This record gives sequence, C-alpha cells and structure tokens, in this order.
Amino acid sequence: MPDNIPPPALEPERPALKGRDRLIMVAMQLFAERGFDGVTVRDIAKEAGVSIGLINHHFDSKEGLRAAVDAHFLERTSKAIARGAREMASTDLEKMAEYQRNWIRQYADEWPSFAAYLRRAITENSEWGEHLFREYYDSISKMIMRFDAEGRVSDDADRLWLPLLYMFMLIGPLMLDPYVKAMMGKSTYDPEMWGRFQKAMKHLFWNGASPR
Repeated sequence: MPDNIPPPALEPERPALKGRDRLIMVAMQLFAERGFDGVTVRDIAKEAGVSIGLINHHFDSKEGLRAAVDAHFLERTSKAIARGAREMASTDLEKMAEYQRNWIRQYADEWPSFAAYLRRAITENSEWGEHLFREYYDSISKMIMRFDAEGRVSDDADRLWLPLLYMFMLIGPLMLDPYVKAMMGKSTYDPEMWGRFQKAMKHLFWNGASPR
C-alpha cells in the first residue's frame, strides 16, 4: 500500500451560516435534542429567528426540512468516509491520525450536532433511524468493496460482517461519548482523542483483515 499521501490541509474558514443552511443546522440540533416528533416548525423558526413562512418556502414542510437535514448529514459523512478511505491507503498510522485530528478541528463547530443527530436517530428505532443507518452502511460497504477489489482484504474475512464491524467501531464512540467525556475529561471527538482512536482502530482493522 502506498505511503506517499500528502499531509492533510485545513480548508479556509467557512463564513457564518445563514438562510437555508442555517435552518438546516438549527433543525438538526433541535431534532437531535428532542427527536423529530418533539419539534414543531414554530420551534425551528423561533430558534433560527425567522418566520414559519420562510421554512415553508425553502422546504414545504417539516418532513421536507428533515429530508434536507438527512441529505446534508449524509453528504458530509459520505465525504468524510470517502476521504478516510483514501487516507487508509497509507500504512503510516501516525499520518492517518494527523489527518483525522485536522478533520475534527476543521469541523469542530458542526460535529457535535452531527454526532447528536445520528445518536438520536439510531436510538429512536424509527424509520428515520433505519434510513440513516442504511445509508451509512452503504457508504461503508462501498469502501470495503473497493478495498476488496484491490486485493486488500484477506480471503477468509467475512464479507457480510466486515462493513458491519467497521460501523460498530465508528458508532461505538458516538453512542458512548458522554460517558467517555465524564470518565476521561475529554470528548471522543477531541482532536487528539479522535486521532488516537483512529490510529488504534485502523491498526486493529488492517492487522485483523488484510492478507499477511
């Protein structure tokens, strides 16, 4: 596997969100805190400081807004998975850890909402959670299939369970983060903590799944 991957660079600072994008992030935060059924369009409009009419103009309904939130969440996490897959082509675990630290720093303002949103969706055991889980699984599965096609997965690895095991390793920190923070004084998504986790996870993953 090649090691000549350039170090990750931070993107320029993004301007403050406004308009449609701000509504999406406000809705994501409220859905994460209260669940989809526990939030009204009026709640979202009040928190965002806009009229209900503006939400209807952009999204038609609360269901339309949730679809936009889901699309934004999946677009962001799919990009992260795709970039992570490219980064995993390296056998330099410290380089991979630094990439992950930079990624967390870059999205530090958004990531807590993303993590809380997925945590709420999964624990609600609803169509909303099932949809997100399936989409998340598809992204991971495609990454594993690409590795398999490149001959980077051992013949005796269980192709059914490999993407699920990878998901378990990613969702574990998501679900347990409040307890990790209480016990260790730092969130799992602290840049240094996340870099160490990714390094340990990928060491375990490749040592356990790749051909000798």
